Amino acid sequence: MSLTHDSMTDAGGLAGRQSDVGLTASSNFRFVPRELALKCRKLIDSYHTMHGYAGLADMLWNSNARDIIECHRELAHIFRNAAKSRCAKRANESLLLIATVVVSLEVLARDFSGWGKRFPGAKREAEEMLIDLPHRDRGWFMDKYLYPSLTVHRERAIALAPSPPEQWAVPN
Repeated sequence: MSLTHDSMTDAGGLAGRQSDVGLTASSNFRFVPRELALKCRKLIDSYHTMHGYAGLADMLWNSNARDIIECHRELAHIFRNAAKSRCAKRANESLLLIATVVVSLEVLARDFSGWGKRFPGAKREAEEMLIDLPHRDRGWFMDKYLYPSLTVHRERAIALAPSPPEQWAVPN
């Protein structure tokens, strides 16, 4: 059930997922280039091979990926099924698929490494999918994979941040 060459369509990247996971040929994400989806999946797999899969659901839900998941019925369905699954392997595959979709969308929308210039139509579609999302103070989901130590340090730094200045005011 991994995102492989065989499980993708020739025309698009993520549309050819098997229906037991949730994405089909009529997927809203079929515009994602195959090569980009494969590279994103490889990046995500290598990260979780080193750090484990236990926190993947939390990574998705406690980041801006949550907004993307909630706004797209396909992804929400896959996430719910992964949460209910008794099979860890199937749940992890589903969560990896969601992470691949989210990272691919962000790479296109941000024109990371020139992907947006290379696929301008896909970039426009990714931007349209991301533009209506509520903006939170959280960073991009892809940064958790590209700059993992920066994300950890940023989260720790927030915990050490001083209180707002109004609490420092000296009483009269």
